[in-house]
Amino acid sequence: MGSGGVLLASKWDVAGDLARLVYGAVRIAFMALPLWLRVTVIVLIGGFVLYAVATRVRDRWRERRTGPAGAPETSPDA
Repeated sequence: MGSGGVLLASKWDVAGDLARLVYGAVRIAFMALPLWLRVTVIVLIGGFVLYAVATRVRDRWRERRTGPAGAPETSPDA
């Protein structure tokens, strides 16, 4: 190809650039908020993450005790 060719970036370069762009935009928008609102947002996000992890752990623990969800139930009499 000649000197006027197109330089193609790998998909990882594009993903990295996009991640940096999103991180920078969120950081700029987040830092413009007052401290009390930043703390509130962090607490809400942290609470949601904690709830999601606890729910996932609880569901896995139940599956270990009772078997996978949707499995046909068998009675000891049958």
